[in-house]
Amino acid sequence: MKLEITARRLTVDAKTKDTIEKRLEKLSKVLPREAEAKVVVRLEKRGVLVEVTITARQRTWTSEAVAADQLTAAQNALERVAAQAKKTKARVKEEKKHTVSGVRNVAAAVAPEKPVPPREKPPRNESYEARRMFDEDALNAFDRSKRDVLAYRDPSDDGIRVLYRRKDGTVVILTPV
Repeated sequence: MKLEITARRLTVDAKTKDTIEKRLEKLSKVLPREAEAKVVVRLEKRGVLVEVTITARQRTWTSEAVAADQLTAAQNALERVAAQAKKTKARVKEEKKHTVSGVRNVAAAVAPEKPVPPREKPPRNESYEARRMFDEDALNAFDRSKRDVLAYRDPSDDGIRVLYRRKDGTVVILTPV
């Protein structure tokens, strides 16, 4: 990892410089190889300000911390950047876990001689008892369910009615004649 340390209105202690280098060396395991780190140590009214900026690929991690001495400010800023980088690394790992591999299957690479016709789905067979409901109750029950078809008995004439959802999303009631 490329490292650049800049001091403004003070000189950086050897101990602070070693701490920054060691922490960034540990952090380089989590970051991409081409990462570049810039550390600015600056004296201000409220104490010593340490700014850490790490850039790699399309991502930038930044942090700053103020403390009474250089070492404490550097440690605080580096801890924050390390937390950001580890969080990003975990997110990338999680995303890769849920994606399909780009590697092709060897069997898929060989083209079949005959084109395979698309398979049609066999019809689903379900059986259940049609409950007695009014049309409004059946519509409410149908909207709450994930099914595409609902059969029920109309209490007025004890006839079977069927509700089904079309592909365009409209609902239709079938009544036998």
